[in-house]
Amino acid sequence: MTELILSEITRMKPGVCIIGIEPAEKGYRSVRPGPPRGYAWPLRFPHHRGDKLQFELSEAGRIPPHVEDHWSTGVRGQTGRVSEAELLACLQKAEVAGSVRELFDYKVCSKRRGAYVLAKFARRSICGVEAPRIRLSWEAKEIRASVVLPSDETLPDLPVVDHSWHCFGEAALARMEGANKVQRLNRFLAQRFERGILNGEKHFLRIGLTRPVPNVCWLMVDTLFPFPRNSWLAEIAGEPQAAAASAS
Repeated sequence: MTELILSEITRMKPGVCIIGIEPAEKGYRSVRPGPPRGYAWPLRFPHHRGDKLQFELSEAGRIPPHVEDHWSTGVRGQTGRVSEAELLACLQKAEVAGSVRELFDYKVCSKRRGAYVLAKFARRSICGVEAPRIRLSWEAKEIRASVVLPSDETLPDLPVVDHSWHCFGEAALARMEGANKVQRLNRFLAQRFERGILNGEKHFLRIGLTRPVPNVCWLMVDTLFPFPRNSWLAEIAGEPQAAAASAS
């Protein structure tokens, strides 16, 4: 039996993909448990990031660069959970990069929309990175991120597949009234992360790779810290209690 701290829940048609971390010789290592049937866990996956879950894992199914893959028989139990701050501290001791090349041990090619690596050269499919600067925007029913790494290199226009951030964007648009909802959401996202950077808030991402199509893996943001807050929904909607709390 293997115990993992659940670190990622990402949107993947027709459900979600999950990743966890387990103690390793130096810090932690990432493990991607597959569902007992098919390729995706159900969209209403009943667990949350930070949960400590038990799995029976098989070595089968590990095809580079997705060396973290393991087949599983499903979640066998939950033994506890860690806070958002504790999960972040653990992820900072897992796979971490400071430059674009360090992410997957091979060069990353950037395009106007997105970035990719050649599948046969990448050494892994998930890596963490601190983001001194980040910009989010909602476009065509998804969140996109432009990320500046500690090396001052930029990864432009990556899709954010973090399930909780997707749910936040959808909930924010549903809660707002009137016109220009997308513009108002984007203005909030830009201002929120600018405020966080000015206040010394730590922005940490886990960047993953898609499956090869056919020999190219595209970069995506699997997890973004901080996690979205329910209190932000009222702030976006311009509700009086949120405005008063923000001003105090």
